[in-house]
Amino acid sequence: MENNLDKREKLAREIAKIVGVTALALSLVSTVTFANSSSNSLSSELSSIEDLLDSDAFNTNSWDDSWVPSGFTAWSEDSNIAWKWAVKNNCNEYDCITAEFISQYGCPSGLYVALNWLDRNDSVVGYTNETLPSLLPMQNAKLTFEDYDEVSSSGQISTIRCN
Repeated sequence: MENNLDKREKLAREIAKIVGVTALALSLVSTVTFANSSSNSLSSELSSIEDLLDSDAFNTNSWDDSWVPSGFTAWSEDSNIAWKWAVKNNCNEYDCITAEFISQYGCPSGLYVALNWLDRNDSVVGYTNETLPSLLPMQNAKLTFEDYDEVSSSGQISTIRCN
């Protein structure tokens, strides 16, 4: 009886070894396959990103700023929008800066503009922002940025986002 038990125990150990080695082999094959497909996928994604960066969408030399009205400057990050400092600031209680904005195609979902306040050494000492809910194509918008803390000498447009 003990001899039969030894045979079964040996057989169980052999089966366990075979199952273990098979599982290890399948795991290795799965890992290698996944690594190759991830590498190919990553390579494909990187290629797509490089194609997008090389496309005209990011090539500012192909941007058409011929629509920009006299006195305005096309925004460096979006040629659909142009801006200029307003000639006259209508400030109430605080110092302020007024700028004008215009969009070739409009900003139907809103216009957002952020301004950095600068001191006499051109160090950023604060910021403010203004928004509009929408802007029609070629519609002029004047936004006034107030320096409530009165700590600045000038301003610098830092962000213009036309949605």
